[in-house]
Amino acid sequence: MVSVDSERLSRFLSFLLRHRPPDYPLRFDRNGFVTWSELLEQVEKRFPAVAEKEVLSVIEGSEKRRFELREGKVRATYGHSFPVDLGLESVEPPPRLYHGTARDLAQTILRDGLKPRGRQYVHLSPTAEEALAVGKRRDPSPAILAIHSREAHASGIPFYCSGPLFLAKEIPAKFLSLWREE
Repeated sequence: MVSVDSERLSRFLSFLLRHRPPDYPLRFDRNGFVTWSELLEQVEKRFPAVAEKEVLSVIEGSEKRRFELREGKVRATYGHSFPVDLGLESVEPPPRLYHGTARDLAQTILRDGLKPRGRQYVHLSPTAEEALAVGKRRDPSPAILAIHSREAHASGIPFYCSGPLFLAKEIPAKFLSLWREE
């Protein structure tokens, strides 16, 4: 049997655990966890040739730490488009964080602020290079926004760390600028 590549499997797991719970009979707890067996059942329906060890490899081997497996349950660690209590505690962010976006959205964001647009949080990268890679998913030459995160945090905006990302409910425009390579 031919197996599915790990990127396709990771995308499917992200879809299941982050975005479309009504489309699949998964029972999420308030922290976004589903049982391992329920998840495997859905994966098997979509990709009958995938072995459990391959699913485990994608979950545990994710460089971006997209998933968490704990006590027979699994969840996405960020990126949910439905309410989930990730149990995150506010952290002090680095002085600058970054957000990659399509060029045609940059001026609107700089004017109106950065909002989650259908997700629970805005996703912020610790480096401009990572934000560039994220932005390229939607635009071959994305705009990179710099978030003056320490100033935002000092003004009362909580930041959370989940996987390799920082998360915030939203970032007001006064804490944003267009990043330019130094």
